[in-house]
Amino acid sequence: MTSQIDVAAGPGSPAVAMDYARRMFERQRVPLPPMGFTVDWEDQPSRHKLYLDTPKVPLPVPFAGLPSIGVEAAAARAIAPAGEEMPALDVLASVLGCYGLIDRRTQLNWNEDSTNKLRAAQPVWSRPTASGGGMYPAESYLVAGRSAPVRTGVYHYDTAHHSLDRLSAANRCSELAAATGVNAGLYLVATLSFWKNAFKYNSFSYHVVTQDVGALLASWRLVLAAAGLAVEPVLWFDEAPVSTALAVDGQTEAPFVVIPLGPTTPTSEGERLGTPNPLRVWEKSDRVRDFELVERVHAAALVGNTPRPGTTAPVGPAPLNQADVIPLPAPEPSSTDLTTSLRTRRSSFGLFSVRPALSASDLSSVLATTARIGRAGTDLAPAPRDTPWTRLWVLPNAVEGLAERAYAYDPAEHQLIGAGSFDFGEVQRHYALTNYNISEVAAVLVITGRLEALVNAYGARGYRMLSIEVGQLAQTTYLSATARGLGVGAVLGIDNLAVDEFLGLEETDERSMLFILLGHERAGRAGYDHGLHHRSAEGDPR
Repeated sequence: MTSQIDVAAGPGSPAVAMDYARRMFERQRVPLPPMGFTVDWEDQPSRHKLYLDTPKVPLPVPFAGLPSIGVEAAAARAIAPAGEEMPALDVLASVLGCYGLIDRRTQLNWNEDSTNKLRAAQPVWSRPTASGGGMYPAESYLVAGRSAPVRTGVYHYDTAHHSLDRLSAANRCSELAAATGVNAGLYLVATLSFWKNAFKYNSFSYHVVTQDVGALLASWRLVLAAAGLAVEPVLWFDEAPVSTALAVDGQTEAPFVVIPLGPTTPTSEGERLGTPNPLRVWEKSDRVRDFELVERVHAAALVGNTPRPGTTAPVGPAPLNQADVIPLPAPEPSSTDLTTSLRTRRSSFGLFSVRPALSASDLSSVLATTARIGRAGTDLAPAPRDTPWTRLWVLPNAVEGLAERAYAYDPAEHQLIGAGSFDFGEVQRHYALTNYNISEVAAVLVITGRLEALVNAYGARGYRMLSIEVGQLAQTTYLSATARGLGVGAVLGIDNLAVDEFLGLEETDERSMLFILLGHERAGRAGYDHGLHHRSAEGDPR
């Protein structure tokens, strides 16, 4: 396929991001390069980044002391303006533990690797945060100054052992302050290691991993909010000094989110400590491949020391005709707390049952909680934030009181706005995988955004900004549905162009970004759960 990218387009060019997005949305109709690609499962990378020579720092058990509040309450706290309190070590352990191993689960389902999970040599460990394809490409780091709850230095979170790798004893906070414009005593950084996902998804991987890092950010926000801390992540920053501080190359692994923690002050020019010595990291794959489309869109999204944009034209979803609206019942809090939701979150591969129908109350609560996290602030859209970059839609199959048509969710009025009619059976026809029977799903939630408006306003950086917000909504939906005892599963395998037609978006700049399946699961399932951390005498919290 000949690229339509303007060859003269430089870094930040909207053309690069929009060309990549077009290819992703058309991928079920026009195959992505490289043609003939096959996954080499025998040479797949490790799910965990393992340093060979660094000292380990133990962490407290995750979630052990987290206040018992629900997902709904945590989401409400998360949208407040950022606070100044430094998190304690046990809170940091819970934040980092959102990406760590929490459980080994074995069950029969429709996922293609279901039989492998029964083999002792191929265990599959669950984690509190969802990840596309179960690849877990994100890495978590702490850059600590003198006021942090850990000794000064740079740390990597070891997801396999729930501990910290101390990469350096140097205080590199001044470099992150210069890169982000925010001076703090502790920084929490999320990076993406592209090969951990690209070995399976090749050119499609950038679309997946940018949503993955958003899912991790949602978990961080909710856990910090449960501990009484609201944060303001920095999405627009100079990657080079952050990469240098973390001893990553910025290409195969690159920073995507930086969260200043504790008291903050305006930044001043800080001391540059130079490039740290390289660290030895174990690479399981004999051959690590690059993919041109991924490299190009990643490079285009780098902003260097370009000043953070000011107020732009509106980039949120446009108002809809409200001639046909359906009020929703008031959201009700669940009886399950955030900790239990994090511990028991999973995807309902092939386990949905269309009966009983999804209640309007359950749908109402999931929509309200999910939409709320879209109002959480960032450096580019500080809290209190009225307009998110995303919108939620509902394609109902078996929902009490809803006809078979598309509905947009209006969070301001907590109502559904009727849109075009469609045949729900067509959704299955446009699903490319076999791990779900869409006809058994009560509803498909669609997350959309005005991608072109964001890219025009922020350059190619707008693509990854929108994807991060989409990922935040997805993880919040997982936790909200889990808290209500519902089945849930996020998928990217539905034809975006077909869904845009279902929603009546073909003539707009709003595009479907992700699909979330929602409903009840069949009663009874074969399998077992083996938790890694201490649980109460009552046993499994489910």
